[in-house]
Amino acid sequence: MYLKLIIGFFLVLLQGALIGFLGFPAAFDGLLRGKINLKPGTPSRVVWEKLPFPMTYKVYVFNVTNADEIGQGAKPKVAEIGPFVFEEWKDKYNVEDIEDEDAVSFNMRNTFKFRPDLGLDGEQLITMPHPLLQFMAITTLRNFPENLPGMAMGLDLLFKPQNAFVTASFMDLFYRGIDVNCVDEHPAVQAICGNFQKGLVPGAIPLNATHYKFSLLGSNNHTNAGRFKVSRGKSKSFTLGQVLTFNGQDRLNVWPNSSTGSCNQLSGTDGTIFAPSKRLHKNLWSFSAALCCSVSFRLSGHTIYNHLPALRYDLDFREPNVCCRSSKDWISGTVDLEKCTGTPMLASLPHFLKSDLLPDRLVDGLMPNTGRHSSGMVFERISGTVLAVHNRLQFSLQVDPVPQVAVMSKLRTHVMPLFWIEESLELNESFAKSLYKKIFLPMSINNIYRWISIVIGGLGLAVGIFLMYRQQTAQRVGAT
Repeated sequence: MYLKLIIGFFLVLLQGALIGFLGFPAAFDGLLRGKINLKPGTPSRVVWEKLPFPMTYKVYVFNVTNADEIGQGAKPKVAEIGPFVFEEWKDKYNVEDIEDEDAVSFNMRNTFKFRPDLGLDGEQLITMPHPLLQFMAITTLRNFPENLPGMAMGLDLLFKPQNAFVTASFMDLFYRGIDVNCVDEHPAVQAICGNFQKGLVPGAIPLNATHYKFSLLGSNNHTNAGRFKVSRGKSKSFTLGQVLTFNGQDRLNVWPNSSTGSCNQLSGTDGTIFAPSKRLHKNLWSFSAALCCSVSFRLSGHTIYNHLPALRYDLDFREPNVCCRSSKDWISGTVDLEKCTGTPMLASLPHFLKSDLLPDRLVDGLMPNTGRHSSGMVFERISGTVLAVHNRLQFSLQVDPVPQVAVMSKLRTHVMPLFWIEESLELNESFAKSLYKKIFLPMSINNIYRWISIVIGGLGLAVGIFLMYRQQTAQRVGAT
């Protein structure tokens, strides 16, 4: 009888261990892999192709308050104005599956809808460095100095500047556009306007043969952000979302002296999906077409989001992107965009947070704050779900004095912050509850089952062995 009892409890213990530690995890992992991939028809594919809800997109602008003094070499003073709030809808189109590669190719598109009810109305006047005058003059100074006399004459005739700045409403500067009139037939003007006609000026939209509208962000609205090919993650789940090619190339040709290095390598996903993982990763990589490089989100700690255990990852430009630079004068904590966009700009965290630039020495009015200006995400690794994200990025102009342009001849060499953006999404509590029921509830039930089975089986086994031993001892005593 006791032998049967021992065998029974041993089977309970063994079943709890085998199912709890091997059977259920393997079956559950297979179930997740079957649902979390980019094969047509899966829930992940549907959400990945078109996000069913908008992200929140905010713009904060650094309004220059001493433009005339800056023109005489003074230290800039700025006052942050914002937020200007938009809905950002993400979708992918021209989607094509490549079965033999377990891959899918697509074009990325972001569509913005202004929401003045959630922020400022967009008609606030902004004074900032003239985005055409200064950009063109500084770029010519750096790359084609022999062309500066003609460029200077053309800029003066085209814009008739009183200083090196422009004052217009936020919506005109960033979305509706400021006027560029190319009707002047002077050769110096036409040399500049030829770049508009050839479509070589990012942000410029033609109205007719001689008139254009230029804006900083408007031309990106509902337009193609590039052609991607990514892994579907069906055969190898850990490759889910990994960027395989961008615009038909399997690596970039942007960063110098990096033919064998990682700077031009396409690392990570397109940023809209991440692979589920059993292991704890110290870094999550994402390829950014806007920065022409892959960026790393670094693990900063554990957290709880709407009762779900999660991980916090933060973006830091000091270490992972040291190769994203155009010259030896690269500044830690920034990404040099000159090779990427053809403009003398730097990307960084807002207010130069976590960079070697000292804000109070550059510009008056900057106040970096970790809580407000950090960029990062809250990530649930088992399902690969981004529970919350706050992508924050600042764009600044690398200013040089340009002697040939009168209004820029006395500018001091410095980095001038222009604006910063925040792209955010926080999944609500109902989504968190749904994720808990699908992922954590089954895991919790399995955890309870296996330990109850092991405890009951172990105790029963111990009691059975003890009783059988006592019985055998009593029999031996009786026999003597």
